[in-house]
Amino acid sequence: MKKIKSLVEYDIIETIAEGGMGSVLKAREKGIEGFEKIVAIKKLLPKYSKDRRFVSMFVKEAKMVANLVHENIVQIYQLNKSRNEYFIAMEFVDGISLHQMILFHDKIGQRFPVNLAVFIASRVARGLAYAHNRRDSNGVPMDIVHCDICPHNVLINTEGVAKITDFGIARARSITSSELDNVFAGKVLFMSPEQAAQKGIDFRSDIYSLGMLLFFTLCGNSGRETSGSLHEIAARAIENQIKWEYLPASLDNDLLTLLHRMLSNNPDDRYSNTAELARDLEYYIYKNGYGPTIVTLSDYLREQMPGLFSVSSGNSVLPETGDFTIVMDEFKNLKPEVQREYPPKSFWQNVVARWKK
Repeated sequence: MKKIKSLVEYDIIETIAEGGMGSVLKAREKGIEGFEKIVAIKKLLPKYSKDRRFVSMFVKEAKMVANLVHENIVQIYQLNKSRNEYFIAMEFVDGISLHQMILFHDKIGQRFPVNLAVFIASRVARGLAYAHNRRDSNGVPMDIVHCDICPHNVLINTEGVAKITDFGIARARSITSSELDNVFAGKVLFMSPEQAAQKGIDFRSDIYSLGMLLFFTLCGNSGRETSGSLHEIAARAIENQIKWEYLPASLDNDLLTLLHRMLSNNPDDRYSNTAELARDLEYYIYKNGYGPTIVTLSDYLREQMPGLFSVSSGNSVLPETGDFTIVMDEFKNLKPEVQREYPPKSFWQNVVARWKK
């Protein structure tokens, strides 16, 4: 047998998220004899599906990430097209984003535990180290740079496993710079100075962004002033302005030293490879012989966000009116473009569940 042909059918269950360029759907992959598998479907918005530049970037994302198989990276299953619209079928992560987790802690007035923040950063570093070191079938380095490491693009499943997602604007040797010209992509609050200045970047830019992600997780605030226009925020990034005073006063010097190295203005002063960074993060949490694991993180989620697990198990019960109604009313009053940056309704159910404990 030299070739197998089959038609795969997906039943769309719900929309998980919508962004500026595309949407992500939860779907059920159907097979014979009642076979089913829950997957995520990523597709371009209709207005971009006719733009060859965006279609080319979308297709190259799928091709580039298809063979990245690592527990801390969301797995790509298939690139396909339906009704002239391209879509990517990928691993469905049953859980929440790190952004949602941080926002949850802000809502309940509680800081995220330092050891778990560093643990999550160490898992992201391992996933990045794997991607940064990938070679193609000819043994040539692929030089992959994610370009958009931020809390929105780190997912935590209910088993406590952190996964990097959305390589949509990643750079690689196979993607020409002209394809990304005039596309100011990525979340500027987490950008390295060289990325914000739209200069040449390499893996060290991802290390910087991971440092900003860890900073944000530790204190619940971006490391930069967020007021003003996008141009003004980008200017602060280029100047490497960081609000170090936002960090908890109790943070020890070892972790501060690590953060300062990750967030160095000069890429040469950062880590020389991402695996070295991962080792330093792991040493910080395990140097006394024991530290957090995926079980620790999963147990913490179960304690703090019981609604997350009832929703994922299909036993979700909507909270009664009251606090939940107030929260949703506040949400509805936000402008649509702001609403898209906020978690879905199920997330607020977890907030209310926590309030009612």
